[in-house]
Amino acid sequence: MKPLRKLILSIVLVAAAAAAVLAASLYIGATRWRSSVPAEVEIKQGMSVRAIADELGRKKVIGTPRLFEMIARGKRLSRALRAGTYEFPAGMTMNEVMAKIARGDVKQYAFTIIEGWTAAEIAAALSGQPFIANAAIPQEFMRLAADPSFIEELGFEGMKSLEGYLFPDTYLIANRFEVKQFIRRLIARFREVWGTLDANAIAASNMSQQQIVTLASIIEKETGVASERPLIASVFFNRLKIGMPLQSDPTTIYGLPNFDGNLHKQDMSNPHPYNTYVHTGLPPGPICNPGKASLDAVLHPAHSDYLYFVAKGDGTHKFSATIEEHLAAVRQYQIDPARKDH
Repeated sequence: MKPLRKLILSIVLVAAAAAAVLAASLYIGATRWRSSVPAEVEIKQGMSVRAIADELGRKKVIGTPRLFEMIARGKRLSRALRAGTYEFPAGMTMNEVMAKIARGDVKQYAFTIIEGWTAAEIAAALSGQPFIANAAIPQEFMRLAADPSFIEELGFEGMKSLEGYLFPDTYLIANRFEVKQFIRRLIARFREVWGTLDANAIAASNMSQQQIVTLASIIEKETGVASERPLIASVFFNRLKIGMPLQSDPTTIYGLPNFDGNLHKQDMSNPHPYNTYVHTGLPPGPICNPGKASLDAVLHPAHSDYLYFVAKGDGTHKFSATIEEHLAAVRQYQIDPARKDH
C-alpha cells in the first residue's frame, strides 16, 4: 500500500474512532444522569435551544445544559423543540427530556364551564388560572364579551354580548392563552355543537339562532333535570303562542344589577328589559350559556297543554294546564307562593 493511502486510512480510522468515542460519551452523558426531583418548566415561544437547555439546567431537569444543546443540534432538533409548560418527573434522562419536548408532550390543564354559567361566572372562575396570560382576567373577559368590534369579528354582528355562546364544556388546555384566544375557543366549540343539532328542526322552528339560544338559556336556568327540559320548553312555547308573559324568575334576576339572592315583590315590577313578568315574548338575549340538551329541548319540545310549573323542593317541578291546578300545586309545594309562583 502506498504511503499516502496508508496516511489517509490512518486518518479516517482515527476520526472514526474519535467520533465513536464522542458518540459514546454523548450517549452516556445523555442517559446516565437522571433528574433527582420532579419539575415544571415553561418553554416560551421563540426560546433558543441554548435558552431551553439553560432553563432545564436551572430547574435541575438536566445536569449539563451544553451537552443537551450539542445533542439537540446534532439531532437537528433545535427548531423542533416546542413551546409549552412541561412536567418532568424525577428520574428522566436527558434523551427522555429532549424527546418529550420534541413531541410537544405538554402539561394539560382541565377547565370546566358548567352548563348555565353566565359570562360573569366564567370570568370569575378564570381568575388565577395558570393557563391565562392576562392578570386582569375577569375585567378583560367581560370587556371582550361585550366589545362590539370583537363580537362582529367573531361573526355575531349586531349582538350586544357573547352571553349564550360561551359554550359550557371541559376544555383541556396545553398552552397559556390570552383571554381573547380563550373566548375564540369557546365560540368555536359552540359552533361545533350547533352544527350537530337537527337542521330540519332549526328550519321548522322559524326562530333565529339568537332566539333559540335565548330560550335554551332560560330552560337551562329553570331546571337541572334533563327529563324536564322538553316539558319546560313546551310551557314557554304555549305561553308565547297565546301572548302570555313567560314569567321566568331567572330572566328577571339576570336584569337586576344588585341581586341579593332573594327575588322581592318589587323586583317583579322592575321594568328592565329582561323582566318577563312585565314584558311579553323572549328577553333581548340569552341569560346564561346553555348546553346541548337545552338547545335540543327548544328544537324538540314536549307536546303538552301545560302553562304552569312550580318547584317541588326536590329539584323537580309540578306541571299544570290550568291556573286552578297550578294554585293547588303552589299550596302543596311552596311555603311562600307569592315568591315561588311561576
